[in-house]
Amino acid sequence: MASQRRQQQICARIQRKVAELLTHDIKDPRASFVTVTSVDITSDLTVATVKWTVLELKDRSKVEHMFEHANGFIRRAVARDIDIRSAPSLKFAFDRGLEHANKINEILAELNIGSDSDPEKSDDQ
Repeated sequence: MASQRRQQQICARIQRKVAELLTHDIKDPRASFVTVTSVDITSDLTVATVKWTVLELKDRSKVEHMFEHANGFIRRAVARDIDIRSAPSLKFAFDRGLEHANKINEILAELNIGSDSDPEKSDDQ
């Protein structure tokens, strides 16, 4: 089992490498609008989950398809770049954090509709 610090270091290196591959090496136009948001790895360093988001949510399924096809290429590139005995298998997961934040903002905006006056102030003052 790797220490938590070692896991964090490996996650950071995987995140940097995958982001670099998306911007420079993967010749797929869908890759240019993808952001790698985080990477989690198991304590035994065998499986890394790469979380990502995309600029246009409608492109999500296309990007998932791209990751399925590029998984082997990305794993080999990561294996060459990180200092680890055996390269972890990679899973790619859509990061719903931005989607959830947008939904919360929409709800908050709806709650503010029609609240032009300050509830602390009254017309009697």
